[in-house]
Amino acid sequence: MTTKWTHILLLLFLGISVCVASASATQCDEFVAWVHPAKKAYMQAHQVYPVPTDIQELAVRFMPRIWVHPDSWQPIAFDQYLAQSKLVNHSNGLTLMVSPKPEDVAALKYEDQCGAFLEAGEIKPANPAPLYVQVFRDRSPVNADENWIYIKYNPVFDWSGLAHEISRLAALGSRVAGGDQRRWHRLDVHTAAILAFDGQRQLRLLTLAQHNHQATYVPGRDFPADQAPSLAAAFRSNELYLDGGESVPIPHRAVPFFNDVSYLIDPDEKPWLWAMDLVYGRHAGGAEIEFYPVFLEPDHPLADFAGLLAPPRRTLGFYTGRDGPPGYNYYAPPNYFEMPDFMAMGYWQAGNQDLLADLAPFLKGFDDTDWDGMLNVFKKYLQRHLE
Repeated sequence: MTTKWTHILLLLFLGISVCVASASATQCDEFVAWVHPAKKAYMQAHQVYPVPTDIQELAVRFMPRIWVHPDSWQPIAFDQYLAQSKLVNHSNGLTLMVSPKPEDVAALKYEDQCGAFLEAGEIKPANPAPLYVQVFRDRSPVNADENWIYIKYNPVFDWSGLAHEISRLAALGSRVAGGDQRRWHRLDVHTAAILAFDGQRQLRLLTLAQHNHQATYVPGRDFPADQAPSLAAAFRSNELYLDGGESVPIPHRAVPFFNDVSYLIDPDEKPWLWAMDLVYGRHAGGAEIEFYPVFLEPDHPLADFAGLLAPPRRTLGFYTGRDGPPGYNYYAPPNYFEMPDFMAMGYWQAGNQDLLADLAPFLKGFDDTDWDGMLNVFKKYLQRHLE
């Protein structure tokens, strides 16, 4: 549930399509409508803005270092995209704004955002590139009486592709959907890294959004605790992974939806729709991007736009995963939108058969999955570690 919750990896109208979204000017994408009330309430209660100087310094000190293969998609500046775009009414195709400013887009009512999308030409990559930052104050995953600081970093890519390798069914679906596997959808904003700091400003957790799931890591065990994490963006899909300094590209299993998390834990649990990312780290051909932080204010369209940040692309009226995304804060089902729960939900470990057995009763089809049950299992494992 990253932001590509409804905007990546395929799920097609061959009987496994996720949703059919209306072109009505007053109806949002199904996922956006589902998430919006929880997202809005959470932002109002937990976002920290203006960001105090000491937390800004903390965010800059631990700002992730990111390597990207030179032949893959490169980061862009969203402000440049916005300046070159026009805002279009979805139902009648009329242009509402040309070169809109962030505050103009943010001022639109929720219903008007739902009926609009942004459209722009290709954007030149930026290096140095902005790394967009939002800060939240929320409870500790262990002690509800203790507040932690959660710092969320999002790069932006002009395009996102599918993973390096996908299943035959997924490949067939992508061809039927008419999409280019390298240019699957426009404007990739949901790639994210979230750092959690305790009351003493000690780094405690890192969660990386990967396709429609996430992975949570522990500093001191999975990567050095006293420095910014080293990450690498997967070739073509842009998803972030920890970079261990390997000298060869590293494959990573991926799935389109988190109810297939069993495959991430055990490679023998391969679903019909599976994928494999390929990651070129700092010693395997990746090139480091020089990022600078941009702290986003509440309601900024990059983070919170309820429409589409790029044009809709449907096949025979059906959703096929190729649309532009909503703002990057539309990233998870309401069941675990809160930062501590979102990070807990990513606390799976490859090869952990005990975890897999505990999760098994809750893993069903997407509509029938017991998300709360899954969350409670993950919280138990994470709390056991943190305590």
